[in-house]
Amino acid sequence: MITQSRVSNRRFAALLGGLLIAMLSLAAPTLAAAQDEAAAQEQALAGPGAVVISYASPMRQQCMEELSRDAGWKADLKGQLAPEVHAEDAQQMLTNRRHVVMAYASLWVILLAFVVFLWNRQRGLRAEIARLESDVAAATRDA
Repeated sequence: MITQSRVSNRRFAALLGGLLIAMLSLAAPTLAAAQDEAAAQEQALAGPGAVVISYASPMRQQCMEELSRDAGWKADLKGQLAPEVHAEDAQQMLTNRRHVVMAYASLWVILLAFVVFLWNRQRGLRAEIARLESDVAAATRDA
């Protein structure tokens, strides 16, 4: 009985490994599509206001020098940009759902493995109950 249990556990492990490989191979295109969708959403989020302009001011170097000298001006500029940067970061976090898709895919794989494990264990218990019933029936006939 112990060897039969070990064999069934090995079969279950092989089945589970194959199942996980199949699930991951099926989930890969879905995850790639989710990543493409997230990239498209980020591009849409950037919108026309985020277009990079190729203009470079001739006064840029002079402003950088003044900023390095005037700490108050530098702090004011940082203070003005902080809410905008925080809003952009929050919006990007809300629209970047790749990590959520990956988390749900992982949960589904774990849930499926657990259900298969329970199903296999239930089959083993039913087989053992049937064997015990036949042993009891044989013992009562012999007595």
